[in-house]
Amino acid sequence: MKYAVAYIIIVNILAFCLYGMDKSAAIKQKQRIPNRVLLLTAVFGGSLGALAGMYTFRHKTKKWYYTITVPALLIIQIAAAVLLLNSCGGASYNKISQDEAMQMMQEQTDYLIVDVRRPDEFAEGHIAGAINVPNEEITDEMPELLPDKEQILLIYCRSGNRSKEASQKLAEIGYTNVYEFGGINTWEGEIVTGE
Repeated sequence: MKYAVAYIIIVNILAFCLYGMDKSAAIKQKQRIPNRVLLLTAVFGGSLGALAGMYTFRHKTKKWYYTITVPALLIIQIAAAVLLLNSCGGASYNKISQDEAMQMMQEQTDYLIVDVRRPDEFAEGHIAGAINVPNEEITDEMPELLPDKEQILLIYCRSGNRSKEASQKLAEIGYTNVYEFGGINTWEGEIVTGE
């Protein structure tokens, strides 16, 4: 994803600069940048830079094939980006090992350990310091026990199935630091009983 963003930034800067360079060449009556090059930068993701260059440098704004094509490409590229982000699920969580979870518990301070099993399972035994937010109760609204969407959440269940489901739901609600680390049945750290 970061490479795609870097590419879009670079191609738009390039498009903007090419329109400025071509305008300068036109004024000085020097060799021009071919129309196909200017339009191809817009086709390959630089439509915003091309449009900005057209109106910043007042260049190609009287050519109908620029004034129609470049804005149309921008609309198409924005729509494609929105569809792509939605089809990727948008939000996701981090899968870590139990050793990594234990290390985070030792090194971090602002985190919550979240047990997503049923309350009766939680009472029979849970990781020390964990809170109980049953998977079945996680909907499309923020759980009361998880008021901070940026806090580190370390999610587990019995075997790892419900924790994956709960982690995905929390990510889709907007939690940004969700770490799923499997089930308590393989946990080697401290386990306590009671509420």
